[in-house]
Amino acid sequence: MGVSIPSESDFELLRSARWRDLRELADRHGVRGRGLKRKDEVAAILLASPTADDIVREMEVRAGRGAAADWARDRLAATRDVIREAADLGAAVGAAEDAWKAAGKSLEERDLSRAEAELGRASRLATEARERRIREIDEALSAVEDHITAARKVGADMAGAEDLWVRARSAVSEREYVAAGELIKQAERAAMQGQQRQIEQAIQLRESQIERARSIIASCEPLLQEAESYDLNVADVRTLLRQARDVLAKGDYLAGLTFARNAEEAAY
Repeated sequence: MGVSIPSESDFELLRSARWRDLRELADRHGVRGRGLKRKDEVAAILLASPTADDIVREMEVRAGRGAAADWARDRLAATRDVIREAADLGAAVGAAEDAWKAAGKSLEERDLSRAEAELGRASRLATEARERRIREIDEALSAVEDHITAARKVGADMAGAEDLWVRARSAVSEREYVAAGELIKQAERAAMQGQQRQIEQAIQLRESQIERARSIIASCEPLLQEAESYDLNVADVRTLLRQARDVLAKGDYLAGLTFARNAEEAAY
């Protein structure tokens, strides 16, 4: 591909530039312009360089005009949109935002090369953050499914949680990751609430059974005392009552209730 022929406007752009910008461009592109006293001389040797197109483009950015400057500003806005999209998913975009700010600062300083590098880094970091967040959503969807399955096995009502999980799975398949993330949170919350209700019901049942066993034990005692007053042998019933008390003290309410009922049947 050939080098573009410099135009009069290119020459005027460089000739009207600040000495500082001319020297920096010459140094960056390896053009020997030290010792020259006139800007038109420096402009001429810069435009004669093999990288003249890049030099003109960078000077346009430094001057805040031209296609290069417009392109840089457009890309800055586009990269910001990419970062915001990742942030909306809940991705950690701090590093990408730092790179984007550095790119904006470089543009203000009219350093196109550095701005391009920072914009590329910002875009890459935002994309990586977005992909990580999508993986997290997929993993969370699987984890909630396991939670629902485990809770269902112990009798918890998971109807609400399952409905939310199905909707979350559909959102993931349609790449609606923002909605999917929120639905997964709701499904997890519903699963935990359903599991908590099941735990509370189990506790209530346990307390009810313990109270029932204690009531049976208490009701048997007067009968045994009366039987013993008639010299009747109640050793077996006493053994059953002692076993009921022992297992109840250890927290085994099912066995305790069983022993208590056996004692009640033997006592009557």
